[in-house]
Amino acid sequence: MDNKKVKNIVKTLNEKVPNLFKFNGEVAKQLFLHDEFNLNDKVDISVERKFLGEVLKYIPKENRTVLHDTVQASSEYSELNFENISHVEIFDDEKLIMTIIVYDVEDEEWMFRWNHNIRLPEKNIYFHSIKWDVDYIKPEIVLMYELLDPIDYHQLPNYRSVIDSLSYYQFVILRLVVGDERINQALISEKKAI
Repeated sequence: MDNKKVKNIVKTLNEKVPNLFKFNGEVAKQLFLHDEFNLNDKVDISVERKFLGEVLKYIPKENRTVLHDTVQASSEYSELNFENISHVEIFDDEKLIMTIIVYDVEDEEWMFRWNHNIRLPEKNIYFHSIKWDVDYIKPEIVLMYELLDPIDYHQLPNYRSVIDSLSYYQFVILRLVVGDERINQALISEKKAI
């Protein structure tokens, strides 16, 4: 599937606000595993809350934008409390083409959405691909959200290959946040999906 609209959105974001977002989800995992930059499917990006409005300015008006907070979803910005927005979905007609995952930073520390006691220096939550000149969220953080988040990522799981590629330090961080049981459940469900 060729996803021309999402490629155009990414191109615009890379030209206008390249330092305000980082690739997440499957794109980040493929950058980490294979240094591949595949935009043919749905694309997930992460944006610090204070830059969300700036990034959303570059989403074409013909795309339907749905903001989600902890209790509701709406295309009307005024209906939601900006401080509670967790993610934004971008649609091309009825097809979900992009999810923007919002994160918070306090005193230059990234805070995990479900437990603000889990913090990392913001500059330590992403890698930079020299080949593609893009930033992407580190795989252990991508997995924290995928393993604990109710957002449906609409992609085949590849937990085993990502987990096997983590450094010991990355695995320990993932394990501390999500726990052995959730990691094992994910690996079992992935085996069943294949």
